[in-house]
Amino acid sequence: MSEQQKKELENAMNLQAEAQAAEAHGQQMAMEKADEMTQEIAQDVAEGTKKVYQSIEKGVVDGYKAIENGVVTGYKAIENGVVGGFNKITDKFVGAFLTKEGETVEQAKERLAAEQKAREEGK
Repeated sequence: MSEQQKKELENAMNLQAEAQAAEAHGQQMAMEKADEMTQEIAQDVAEGTKKVYQSIEKGVVDGYKAIENGVVTGYKAIENGVVGGFNKITDKFVGAFLTKEGETVEQAKERLAAEQKAREEGK
């Protein structure tokens, strides 16, 4: 083989090596870019999932608050009805059986409470 052919062969081999190195570098860059894009996609999915869970959480909390308000309102209405009914019955009983002449129901209740307190203190 002549010197010229050797140089051409050496140049061809150098070009082939450079092409392989460039291809390897290109593949490395493509993989890095793919990794970067995968991380960005994963982050976007995580943020989207977080928003979905926050939306679900808000809906559940709002639902429980509505239930709580309904229960409390219902309980208070029942309580007020029972207490009011009991007070009416108590007033009627005191008025019919425990008042003295010229005494109002409120005065009779106050007198009875004072008598009860005196009995408890005397024990």
